[in-house]
Amino acid sequence: VETLHLDLPVRILQGMYDPDVPWRHTLDLVDLLCCGDVELTLINGGDHRQSRPEDLRRLESTVAALIDKVNAKE
Repeated sequence: VETLHLDLPVRILQGMYDPDVPWRHTLDLVDLLCCGDVELTLINGGDHRQSRPEDLRRLESTVAALIDKVNAKE
């Protein structure tokens, strides 16, 4: 498997109880990313859907922080 070269920020929110994408696979993915800004958040109790209220708040916060980061560069 080749390294993925990305020139953009990457945020991964991974549920540790995801039956479809085991969290250890996500660690392998992060190892393949060649980019200066990667953040992995492992969510204890989270599943594949990430649909609990706290999951949705985390997603909203993550997207808002990325928007702020992009706007700050302009």
